[in-house]
Amino acid sequence: MVKRKRLLFFDYLKGLFVVWMVPTHTLDAMIYPAIKGTPLYQSVAFFNGLVAPAFLVSSGFLAVYTYNNAKFWRRLRRGIELMAFGYATQLPTKSLLLLVMFSVLFILSSIGVGVHIPHLPAHPPEWFLNGLNVFRRVEILISIGSGVIAITTALRFLQGYLSRTLLFLLLTALFWILTPYVWEWGKGLPMFISPYFTREGSLFPIFPYWGYMFFGSALGSSYFVDRRMTLFLMLIPVLAVALTVFAPYPPSEGALYNILVRVGTLMLVLFILITAESFGFHSELLAMLGRNSLMSYAFHNSIVYGSPFTRPLTYFYGHRGWFDSLLVGILIFLLTSVFVYTWEMLRNRYGPLLSRSVWKFFTLVFVLNPW
Repeated sequence: MVKRKRLLFFDYLKGLFVVWMVPTHTLDAMIYPAIKGTPLYQSVAFFNGLVAPAFLVSSGFLAVYTYNNAKFWRRLRRGIELMAFGYATQLPTKSLLLLVMFSVLFILSSIGVGVHIPHLPAHPPEWFLNGLNVFRRVEILISIGSGVIAITTALRFLQGYLSRTLLFLLLTALFWILTPYVWEWGKGLPMFISPYFTREGSLFPIFPYWGYMFFGSALGSSYFVDRRMTLFLMLIPVLAVALTVFAPYPPSEGALYNILVRVGTLMLVLFILITAESFGFHSELLAMLGRNSLMSYAFHNSIVYGSPFTRPLTYFYGHRGWFDSLLVGILIFLLTSVFVYTWEMLRNRYGPLLSRSVWKFFTLVFVLNPW
């Protein structure tokens, strides 16, 4: 088996957006709501909207670049683990007992069956129902995990790189063009399925976000056919960026023009990073953050927005202005960097045992916690 050279420019791309993501997510969570309507904040929001596409395009490319049939089952397991991790960070309660108990009440009440159990409410409490709406969201880890499963399955049954390129380009076009129609259709689906197909009640539905992964997989497949083809595919969305001089793009994330502008901006950043690396640029900090981008996301997200085991920043500090929010964001970025460095150092020393031990610990707490 040939071990392929690691593409540092993708680590740099993800690492660069981790540097941007942590302070701006903190800003988004803490800043006064009235400020979010200002032009300056909207400019920040545009670049913040590039974070998920950067992770998704990179994941799609690397899913093809590093794949071989011997990794098929391991890749499927990786996708399932990412989805499980994503859902675990959104659990409505940190207690399995409460989750089961209130879930039964929710199911019974939803089908019109009343029940009276001593010392229990007749219906699930409001905080649980709100938590259930959060739990069902499709966030970035869930979107990437499910996308990894889809791409891995396609790679297993389609061997030629040219045919893979064509398939992933077709899927990219379908997932981007059909997004507005699927979003509308998805509203009528069951509550735990609709978040995959509509923007309402979801963060990263598979339309259009799988499209970003498929585009990355098309680039990764064409990389083995002819790198000039890869360059040509990268230039297509860059044309959409050039068109913004004449025609402003719509604000909707589901509009094809908006999607192409985002991808085109990413491709320009990637061009710069590839060129910089060819001239000898090297940054171990960006590479480290890029290698651990999903862990960086999960760690800072639990601090900024809260998790089953933590409260959001606004619970402690309320809403703040620009300076205070950015200052806290920088501090959280430094904390995230220390965590990622420590995590990578321990993982290099102990291997997969570290991740399994962390999973076992939090699972045990979840199972044994009574309230």
